[in-house]
Amino acid sequence: MDTDRLLEKLRKLYILTMDYEFHKSSYAKYMDSLRSNYADLLQETADVCDRTDDGAERIAACIPEYVCHELDQISSRRKRDLKALDHKMNMVSYFVPLMGEIPSLQAKGLTERMVELWNEKMPEYKIGHSTYESIKGGFKKGIFCYITTAVCRSMHKPDDCYELAALRAYRDGYLSETEEGRRIVKEYYNIAPTIVKRIDREDGADEIYQGIWDEYLSPCIRLIEEDKKEECKELYVTMVRSLEKKYLYS
Repeated sequence: MDTDRLLEKLRKLYILTMDYEFHKSSYAKYMDSLRSNYADLLQETADVCDRTDDGAERIAACIPEYVCHELDQISSRRKRDLKALDHKMNMVSYFVPLMGEIPSLQAKGLTERMVELWNEKMPEYKIGHSTYESIKGGFKKGIFCYITTAVCRSMHKPDDCYELAALRAYRDGYLSETEEGRRIVKEYYNIAPTIVKRIDREDGADEIYQGIWDEYLSPCIRLIEEDKKEECKELYVTMVRSLEKKYLYS
């Protein structure tokens, strides 16, 4: 297969993964399906990368160039930002990790270059490097505290801030000690990424996150400090149910 045809197939694969939701319960299944159904394409990609540096560079630039062109066609800044959010989510969740699975020693270099070119072409929509193992491991360890992290990010709090540390410790300690608590955590991680994604699309996302902080998270932290762990659980469940109703089913 010539490189031009390979690049076209990679673009079609990228477009396909745009329709995939990012859920803990289905992520491994989707990735396994992609690796199985597109094993030949992954092998062809690896062969080109192993054969020539120019071929590897063209593959690395393929999707960043495609997305940059697509976003340039959208005149409305608001609509462009929303579409960019979808592309960023897809790139980091599926496409970069999938390219990292090509059977080649060049896989890591290819995906790092892909991210580098993306950030050069679209500096206002930067992404970070990701792998299938890091995402899967993150789910397993429970580090994806999506809603709380998104709220703290909007308030310019660091990832290791006191509030996040307190809620993570509560989750990994008190909640994980009971079957009911583990069920709550599992359900939360299945729906939270989509909730955050949809809040981020709202015009007043920062105000929404501030409201979540004021109404739910700050009181939760206070209850943890007062050793009222069961009351914290009830409030946290109320928060998730409220956000689920508003951003998943409305």
